[in-house]
Amino acid sequence: MLTDILGGRIRYSEEEKVNFGAYFVMSNYHFAKKLVTRRTWINPFSVTFHNNDKEWFNTISLHSVMRLPQLVKFYIALYFFIRHYSRYKIRCQTMPQRQAMAADPYIDKLFHQRAADFIREKGFEKAAHDYVSKFSYACTGVDMNNITALDMMNCCMGLGVPIHRFSFDRQAIESKLGYRARQESVEKIQRFNNGYLLETASGAQYSADNVVLATPAFVTKKLLNLDIPLRQTCQLYVYHVEAVLKEKYADRQMNVFSFESEIVFTAIMDDGSYLIYARDQNEKLLDKVCSHYKILGKVGWDKAMYVYGDAYMEQDFEDGLYIAGDHNGLGLEPTALSGVYAANRIIKKYQR
Repeated sequence: MLTDILGGRIRYSEEEKVNFGAYFVMSNYHFAKKLVTRRTWINPFSVTFHNNDKEWFNTISLHSVMRLPQLVKFYIALYFFIRHYSRYKIRCQTMPQRQAMAADPYIDKLFHQRAADFIREKGFEKAAHDYVSKFSYACTGVDMNNITALDMMNCCMGLGVPIHRFSFDRQAIESKLGYRARQESVEKIQRFNNGYLLETASGAQYSADNVVLATPAFVTKKLLNLDIPLRQTCQLYVYHVEAVLKEKYADRQMNVFSFESEIVFTAIMDDGSYLIYARDQNEKLLDKVCSHYKILGKVGWDKAMYVYGDAYMEQDFEDGLYIAGDHNGLGLEPTALSGVYAANRIIKKYQR
């Protein structure tokens, strides 16, 4: 394994004990959970949904009772989605994602459909405005007109299955990999005899019969000199703060906001500190939710997640070269699954 950051875009800080990438894992992350340590449960009833500075409501409130008929429609759609998505994940272990989607017209439709159109089709627009869209925005930084229905429903499974904070044990992974892990940044890949030659930023060269390229899509495109469209990215800025939140934000584990807000969400950590995600790197945005604060750490993601549009990147680039990552599906679980698929392709190659 050649990598400049073990754990990739989880970006776990061992010093601060927080992730500057993904915040939670779901209980049905059967593949990603093998790489992380699940920690404390996030209480779904301890979330406040903010329409604006003057209107907000908790998970269980008079407002949610008013939205109950549409919330029922959402949860029916979610139940139906989870059934299809579970079968899709099984197929993704041995099929390219494009083929796995094509095997289920429902999943294939959602990959190409805007979330806003799916919501309208299923008839839960008001519930989506007040609840679903805010949770999706907290996970992606994208509005319902620009995210696909597949990605929206994928992240919104967190409204129906248990979710937990997690950590990434870099030392344990390094111990498992041993000498097979090198801290390197690959800058060039070329065909060499029946395999590949990789050149790194340090000037080192490595040869391999098989290569799994698990890099961000724009890096993959550059390394392979591809002339293909990519799904576009959102920008996110993550602040780890020691803070006292303003009264209306203070008594909840999470606060989630509408897309009009540059603050995406706030989340309390096990030690009482907070993670605050924003679309802008202006630190003064923290004044909107904090009475006072001290920044403990921050990470800016100019290309946080590939969530705009339905462009697709093939996983089998050529014999012995496989593409893994979140290019075609949002989140830790699809990313882990793409790695499982690449591994199974290599295993099958040597079982012939």
